[in-house]
Amino acid sequence: MVNRRMRTRTRVPKLKFTSVRNVGWHVSYRDTKTGQSHRHRFGIVEREREKEALALYHAWVSERLGGNADGKLATKIEPAPKRRPTGEALSGSLLEVASGLKESERLRIRKPDEPRRRGTIAPPVFRDRAKIIRDILAFLNARRGAGAVSRMRLADLTMDDVEAFNQHVVKAGLSDSQVAKRLQIVKAIIDRAGRPEHGRQMLTWNWDSRDVAHGKPTPERPLPSVELLKKMLAGADLRGRTMIWLGIGLGLGAKDLAVVRSGQIDKDAYDLRRSKTGVERFGTTPPRVWACVSKYQDATKRPAGELLFVTRTGVALVHAKGNAVTQWWDKLRTKVGESKETLPGFYTLRHLGATEFGSRPGTSISDVKRWLGHSSSSDMADVYMRPVRPEFRKVIEWVREQLSREEVE
Repeated sequence: MVNRRMRTRTRVPKLKFTSVRNVGWHVSYRDTKTGQSHRHRFGIVEREREKEALALYHAWVSERLGGNADGKLATKIEPAPKRRPTGEALSGSLLEVASGLKESERLRIRKPDEPRRRGTIAPPVFRDRAKIIRDILAFLNARRGAGAVSRMRLADLTMDDVEAFNQHVVKAGLSDSQVAKRLQIVKAIIDRAGRPEHGRQMLTWNWDSRDVAHGKPTPERPLPSVELLKKMLAGADLRGRTMIWLGIGLGLGAKDLAVVRSGQIDKDAYDLRRSKTGVERFGTTPPRVWACVSKYQDATKRPAGELLFVTRTGVALVHAKGNAVTQWWDKLRTKVGESKETLPGFYTLRHLGATEFGSRPGTSISDVKRWLGHSSSSDMADVYMRPVRPEFRKVIEWVREQLSREEVE
């Protein structure tokens, strides 16, 4: 008999790069004792420094396999220690104003189970805005000298500074919406300087007279072909097919799937409105969607009120440390021989479903907004209120015909 231990091989994680949250070059691995997943960062966030990251990666692999016991080979680059400011910030300085803006944004954060009141923001939104504030201050310090923002008042901020920052974020390759978001934060800092505690400062030049540079236009979202959809459905199990048809038929994204509960969808209608948020998300359930959901509920026997989908460990699909929907979709896509270049992420199903729903005869703008789960001020619904392009008619007609069927593949 062959010894099982001899057949067991240690899986070597691959070196990866991501620009999300300044992670940079890293490896994702699972602890052999606890089974918990971890991420080891190499401290390099620039993609072009791959050779340096590769050297650190080989040292890390050697250490993981029992080598590098003396620790002579570095497995990461430690960040330089932050320098403490040599003096206090000037009263009314841009640093003080920006810090006040950041604190005011922090006070707007709502808790996960708190009602979505007007003027509140989610924690990820705050983290994004706080980073933009830091980036603005870092740019001004690099342009005007170390510690400049602690000495500069609003009168010292010139049009050239704002235009240079505008050009800086455009050259970074950001989209037009992301560029506009950063300029809005700059304007928010300027407006906040007019508060009494900051000396009621006013801008000495006309904001609207500046030269505006725009970012990259939002690329058109491609729709998957009928052949691709058939391949994905054939390669998925019942759970996967149910999530695919929920994505197409009800427009549910990964986070939506993570909060759907058993009993919210029945044969005639679905009601995904949350009483605490008041977001309208209800309508008629397509026959194919109900066929998949009912069969999946029979197979899993989940009591009413419990999450419809959970991970192997029984937690929600999407949480602070992971997105099981994205991971499943990536594996399924690889399984059927596709890639990110030939088939986008799971969210493309929502785009496909919205295109089909918006092209139905008699569909109003309010219907599309309710289907998407958007607020009354949403502009995104307008994107889908148009005739289907000729090259997409085949897949839209196929989806519409499939949604009307009651049987499950």
